[in-house]
Amino acid sequence: MNPEIMNFVDQRRNYSFQASLAKRREELRTVLETFGGVTWPVVVRDDMVLVDGYCRFTTLREMGISQVYAYVGAL
Repeated sequence: MNPEIMNFVDQRRNYSFQASLAKRREELRTVLETFGGVTWPVVVRDDMVLVDGYCRFTTLREMGISQVYAYVGAL
């Protein structure tokens, strides 16, 4: 995961990416445990750096799911 994204904070808006991610992760986990189902693929560069899907990736990893669909390509 990209540390620049993970550590992003906007003081003017009182926004922290990690705090937002934690809230969204909890909501996603509740939905997945309640209803099950497949989530959208994550997006990774060809060097396997995560570009989009931090919430899905971290939630699924936290749930012990070791495989996820991904779009892989160069930017």
